[in-house]
Amino acid sequence: MQARPCSQGVGWLSTRRAFVQRVVLAPAVLAAWAGHATAAESDRRVRFGLITDVHQDVMPDGVERIRAFVAAMKIAEPDFIVQLGDFCVPAPRNQAFLDVWNEFPGRRYHVLGNHDMDGGVTREQTVAYYGMPHRHYAFEAGPVRGLVLDGNEPGGTAAGYKRFMGPGQLAWLERELARGDRPVVLFIHQPFDADHGGCLENSGAVRALLARAEQRRRGSVVAVFSGHLHLDYTREIDGVPHVQVNSASYWWLNAPAARRETFPPAVHRAHPYLTHVAAYRDPLWALVTLDFERGELVLEGRRSAWIGLDPWERGEQATWTREELRPAISDRRFRCRSVV
Repeated sequence: MQARPCSQGVGWLSTRRAFVQRVVLAPAVLAAWAGHATAAESDRRVRFGLITDVHQDVMPDGVERIRAFVAAMKIAEPDFIVQLGDFCVPAPRNQAFLDVWNEFPGRRYHVLGNHDMDGGVTREQTVAYYGMPHRHYAFEAGPVRGLVLDGNEPGGTAAGYKRFMGPGQLAWLERELARGDRPVVLFIHQPFDADHGGCLENSGAVRALLARAEQRRRGSVVAVFSGHLHLDYTREIDGVPHVQVNSASYWWLNAPAARRETFPPAVHRAHPYLTHVAAYRDPLWALVTLDFERGELVLEGRRSAWIGLDPWERGEQATWTREELRPAISDRRFRCRSVV
């Protein structure tokens, strides 16, 4: 059912109240996330939560969206959670947002998105604000090693935001892939599953590193998770699934004619970029279970609805299909091999 825009009779306060009741407080919804074993019960299994592109600096309800995710993860009790970038800029106004994220009692990992340095902020400033160990880094999680990548490095020829991994990071990634003591899962903001303008400029170079690792030992790379595009799809390359995790919040409207107000005027005055988005009614996120005993990776996603008209009804000129551009993260299941 199409959600009604706030400007067409749904009050902002009542909408926010319903949002909290539906997503944060409803036990029937959250109970489905509970009752699973954790990796502590099996060294062949690991579970983690994923959220991306919340865009706290665009959305008026970013705090509520991240609170809903953290509440669900507290019930699900995954081994760790990851946000895949475009989280928030390091500014005092965003401290409450970051504080809610930090309420998750387990391990929390950050990935740098291009918008996390908006306003002239450096990557190092954002790293310090989030409490990250480095712009790119590795961590161990039961049977796998997580590799967090930074796709915002200097280099390439494209104007605007950088979409590049420099030679130093590529060498580091090659060394990590060559360690071979356990399979790896990669986390990055910008995808590298293709060569179009939304991906890393040197996507081919990164894919080549993964291909060589798979040639040395099949199953070395379990999966790649990325955000950035605000889409819902998966591509398999050389046996490795590249999972595009949809935004928690919206689709950015590229056609100026498609932009309009769907929230009360006061909200738009406080958040000037809201006219540029087709927002999702509820936040999206995913829970991933990697089970080497069963030889499978299972992703459990969420579905929502558009606030107001969908992008095509607004006049958006999109090349993506409705199966890729939609307010949802699809459930997915992949076969995986253990090299341990």
